[in-house]
Amino acid sequence: MARRKVEKGVDAAKRLERHLEEIVTEVATKETMTHLMGAGMQLVQAGNAALKQMEVPDEAKLRIHLAEKEVLLAARCVIDAVLAEIDKEIPEGRSELKKVEIKRKSK
Repeated sequence: MARRKVEKGVDAAKRLERHLEEIVTEVATKETMTHLMGAGMQLVQAGNAALKQMEVPDEAKLRIHLAEKEVLLAARCVIDAVLAEIDKEIPEGRSELKKVEIKRKSK
């Protein structure tokens, strides 16, 4: 019984991940991603501020920190998606660095 619930949860998480990938790649713009990341960071900061000012049970603190971690991981995904879009706009070969030797003239 418990194993089946875990399998259902894993299946649901995989469906959610596929759905989010679809949204990021087809629907969300760079501006939308920027706002989502900003909102997530505001949540992280609010959570940290609340923890400092309140007596919160250890389990609640743990869950808040886990939620903060997920927000930060989501922000990382947003950044990766934006970087992938930027990379698409950079022509091939133009972003390579080349070593240039400069010879000094003797006096």
